[in-house]
Amino acid sequence: MRRINIAIISGSQNTSQSLSRQMNELLGNYFSFFPFSKEGWAKNKTDYDLVLLSTKTIFTRQPYLKVKTSLKSMVIRRTLYKFNWDKVLSLPSGSSWLLYNDQRDSAEETISLLYELGARHIELIPAYPNMKVHPLITRAITPNECETLPPDITEVINIGERVVDVSTIVDILTRFDLLQEDTLQIVSDYTKKIVSRSQGLQVAMGGLMKTTKVLQQTINMVQDAVIAYDHQLCITTFNRAAEEMFSLSSWEVLGKDILSLFNKDKPTREMFEAPFSGFLLKVRKQQVVMSHICIEQGEVGAVPGGVLIFQIAEKLEELELKLRSQLKESGHQAKYTFQDIITESEEIRAVIKRAKKMAPSDLNVLILGESGTGKELFAHSIHNYSTRALFPFVAVNCSSLSEALLESELFGYEEGAFTGAKKGGKPGLFELAHRGTIFLDEIGDISFSLQNRLLRILQQREVLRVGGTKVIPVDVRVIAATNCDLLEFVREGKFRADLYYRLKVLPLTIPALRERETDIILLANYFLRRNGYNKKLPDDVSQVFLQYHWPGNIRELQNAMEYLSIMNEGDITTKDLLSLDSFKLTSMAGVHFEDQSTEFSKLSREGLIRFILKSILSERKKGRSIGRRGIWKLAQQEKLLTSEAEIRSLLKELHEKRWIKVGKGRQGCHLTEIGLKELEKMG
Repeated sequence: MRRINIAIISGSQNTSQSLSRQMNELLGNYFSFFPFSKEGWAKNKTDYDLVLLSTKTIFTRQPYLKVKTSLKSMVIRRTLYKFNWDKVLSLPSGSSWLLYNDQRDSAEETISLLYELGARHIELIPAYPNMKVHPLITRAITPNECETLPPDITEVINIGERVVDVSTIVDILTRFDLLQEDTLQIVSDYTKKIVSRSQGLQVAMGGLMKTTKVLQQTINMVQDAVIAYDHQLCITTFNRAAEEMFSLSSWEVLGKDILSLFNKDKPTREMFEAPFSGFLLKVRKQQVVMSHICIEQGEVGAVPGGVLIFQIAEKLEELELKLRSQLKESGHQAKYTFQDIITESEEIRAVIKRAKKMAPSDLNVLILGESGTGKELFAHSIHNYSTRALFPFVAVNCSSLSEALLESELFGYEEGAFTGAKKGGKPGLFELAHRGTIFLDEIGDISFSLQNRLLRILQQREVLRVGGTKVIPVDVRVIAATNCDLLEFVREGKFRADLYYRLKVLPLTIPALRERETDIILLANYFLRRNGYNKKLPDDVSQVFLQYHWPGNIRELQNAMEYLSIMNEGDITTKDLLSLDSFKLTSMAGVHFEDQSTEFSKLSREGLIRFILKSILSERKKGRSIGRRGIWKLAQQEKLLTSEAEIRSLLKELHEKRWIKVGKGRQGCHLTEIGLKELEKMG
């Protein structure tokens, strides 16, 4: 038997050599390992039996790197030695530590590993050389990267290099049919030294031989006809559905050539060398659809057997029609595709290109961008471009529902879970999105308790209904979106770090409308045409649009165009813009409006802040609450030149300075002690 060659690719040569050394110590008698840095791999021209990647982001971060389609690849899962793990467990609960590594990706992956292993009693913040802003923490945990630590670090916990997890070892041995008595002993000895990410692996291997009977019973319960064969095309499994379809008993066909089952539409021997699906043929006068799966074992590249699955074509058509009907009735469909994104800007075209690369993967996507930039449009498009496109797309705005209602909507509830619960309970949105995509808009607004439940779903792929005791497995891709700085929320303790890193596997940032000027007039004219106004914007109005800040982005532009398409006097002029709050109370240097009869006066920035603080205090003294819109209306009454967007921006700034607190809904704003003192200073 020839030697099996395996390449190991990492971001640096040191890391790949370290991984190669570990693998040689364990499996050097069975495989040859060849370490590569990402730069070295780009120059490689040799084929290997398997390619091991140190991280799943190595190719998404470096798009110029490729693995040949003829090569099989897998990501190395890593863990820690037990004596190093004990160091982490002994750290004080609630303490904050930097996780320092040579690269950002490595630091983030080590954080995810520690959280997955159970280190949730401490807060971990990624740090690495040459980062732009260094966190003000002097304690660090590092996986053998002590030489890269900055001089201001006073306390260091070295957890040693990350080592290969036992699940990766078993995957490699299984792939090449080498899971035998001697290698099982290697796995068993190695498991005693490490913190295993697959605690049930030994139990599963121990009971492997006992599952044959259960497997046969399971295959017989499958409604589709299932036939398995060996390397000589001799039938080894023939379930009950196959017996009914071919009108043959299993004892009649076991051991016979599989081609003997077919008459006219006979598949050829060559067809069994590769997987296929959708092959139409007739079996006893009924149309069936045949699919083929290869089982790869033994010698590298050999295909000793496979499985054929037969489905009755008429039933498939009925199921598809029923599924599509249910999806339409429930409304759980993605409505938009990438073709619906109207743009001429290079910025958005680049974002679309990135989104299309992300779509075929099942990894979670985090869409970032200001309100109104089109985050939901991209979420719909990613789903429709993915392999899950035929399955549900469920969207929910996390900021529009109370915590209790959002919990029951997302996870469902059992009968009697609370007053008013439906008889029989109700499935949650995660259950409805099974095999499809769930879009969590405004994810930054969910509470800490909901963050915990969401993390469980992402980790365990299972849902526990409110008031229930039974876990329900789900296969759902998560696309989340927010206009908040989630990383800042993590630093402030408002958002779980482990959930953040689970969500941002594939981050996608949508630029604001003001950053894509070429699209402003294009979209304005598009919205006008859609509302029945077939003339283009005149140049003077276009100039106003190009100079305006568009804080509400595309949503604000769309609303403005809908208003102007109806309320114009035949031709849109700059005078028409004065009817819009956004333009009526916005100061834009160099822009000449046809009507300058307004008597509004412009306050300085400090003067406007003083007005806002006084307005909040005055309303509170009267026993009333006031929010952004109320303050803006007071400004109109006082003839102050400002806009609702400007007040929103200042309120956010004052809230961050802790001068005011901004409540949800109709709670309005109120002054803090700091804000009251600052107002007194202003006089």
